[in-house]
Amino acid sequence: MIKDFTRRLFLRGGKPLPIRPPWALPENDFIARCSKCGACTSHCPQGILEPDHAGYPQVNFALGECTFCGVCLRQCPAGALVALPQAPPWRRKAIIAETCLNVLGTQCRTCGEQCEQRAIIFRPSPGGRTLPQLVTAACNGCGACFAVCPVQAIRILA
Repeated sequence: MIKDFTRRLFLRGGKPLPIRPPWALPENDFIARCSKCGACTSHCPQGILEPDHAGYPQVNFALGECTFCGVCLRQCPAGALVALPQAPPWRRKAIIAETCLNVLGTQCRTCGEQCEQRAIIFRPSPGGRTLPQLVTAACNGCGACFAVCPVQAIRILA
């Protein structure tokens, strides 16, 4: 468990960077290359890509999870999404906040049940509670755990 407010958020005045599609170039390079054509957003089979306030594509995990199918990558004519050999689509990971129901004493396992990677496990703790623990090496940052959390205690961060 970590705090939601990171140094990066502090330096950006509390505004996090949008979550770009998988395989996105670093933010400045992405913005320079992306033509805002909408090809990735209109072809995403999961329907999780949408334009941000400036028209650039961003991931909205409230709409679902990313399956890393590669459709956005193949549809990008501008080269803003680039698959690097032997590299994962991104380095995002789930973070479970202190507002998790299990931390507060209410039994909940919805995030772990949705995680195909089995990256969220539940460990017994004193007092009979089971606390979620993220297996960082197994988490691919797909966001399957995000939308199902009833108290929005999950964040997907780089």
